[in-house]
Amino acid sequence: MIVYQHQYVPETALQITKIIYRYQSRWHIRDVIFSYQHPSDYITLRLLPSSLPVYKLFIDLYYDDFGTYRNVYHSLGGIYLQFRNMPSHERKLLKNHFVLGFVPFSGNFNEFIQPFISEMKEFEQGKLMKVNGQDAWVIAGLDVVTADLP
Repeated sequence: MIVYQHQYVPETALQITKIIYRYQSRWHIRDVIFSYQHPSDYITLRLLPSSLPVYKLFIDLYYDDFGTYRNVYHSLGGIYLQFRNMPSHERKLLKNHFVLGFVPFSGNFNEFIQPFISEMKEFEQGKLMKVNGQDAWVIAGLDVVTADLP
């Protein structure tokens, strides 16, 4: 039985209190309350000035290979972004899909994406930015990563 907060548990019941999982070839143990929570439920952020508006962005990243020539196949990888905060009918519009860049057929995806990942790690902590001419605290996180299979 997995016990979540505020649940009655009979004394004779077996309880799961820790979760063991493997990540990057290492075993990790964490509390069971994290088995269902989204990171935004338990990650604490530094205190923000109450006068600043806070904007939270959830970003989808997707990668797709496509052929660049009619007779000779050289794949070019397109990397695109989309803001998950938009309503679904807005997300479907082509104008709301943003090109991050292209990885040439001889290029390395990991090398290409590294600067983006570094920037996203900074955004997870929040950044002070100007939004419509006003200072605002902007927090962004990578929500979904999608790629097509060969």
